[in-house]
Amino acid sequence: MVQSTCSILLESISQARCNQPMHTLELISPDRYQRAKWKNGLGHTDQIAIHPMNADLRKGDFLWRISTARIENASDFSLFPDHDRNLIILEGAGVRLTHTFPESNASDTIELPRLEPYEFPGDVPSRCELLQGAVNDFSVFVRKGEAFAQIEIQSIPANQEVEWAPEGQWNFIYVVEGMLMADATRVGPGETLRVEQGSESLLGLRAVDSPATFIQIQIQ
Repeated sequence: MVQSTCSILLESISQARCNQPMHTLELISPDRYQRAKWKNGLGHTDQIAIHPMNADLRKGDFLWRISTARIENASDFSLFPDHDRNLIILEGAGVRLTHTFPESNASDTIELPRLEPYEFPGDVPSRCELLQGAVNDFSVFVRKGEAFAQIEIQSIPANQEVEWAPEGQWNFIYVVEGMLMADATRVGPGETLRVEQGSESLLGLRAVDSPATFIQIQIQ
């Protein structure tokens, strides 16, 4: 029997999809995070990833950096003159941030609740006060004018699946709550998945047994 043109076309499309480069996934567990003191010495930070890999927090010679930290007392934030900062409260009631602008002697205050991304310049003096007890936070730093971070909070209902097409040069998922399956890789709370971009391929994300909440980070 002569194979129909339609069948040949479908087979060709299927084969082409199979030949597409897939995403390379790297699971980063908390025991691989690197603990370091804050620049101001008033606490510590757990570094998840940094670029370039040999960059140093205190020197500020990085293009971007991803980290978590615990804030137990009111304090001034460390200054990062060359970077912008994205902050997300992971656990706790939230914080009150007061930014002071030396050139005008003006100040701006914002209350930041849990799981609400907030971006601010790292070179502006900022004081952090706790709304109600200690908090755990998640931070993404990018060098001004040289890198850009797109950060989104996502939630998936139990046993549901979505597809993600990561578009950054560097892509990460940090799981806040629940268990997430990324293709065949299981990612639990507090774990990070690094996703090397494939060629127009989609990454399947599924919440296992209960709802999953996670942070998507794309850096260009």
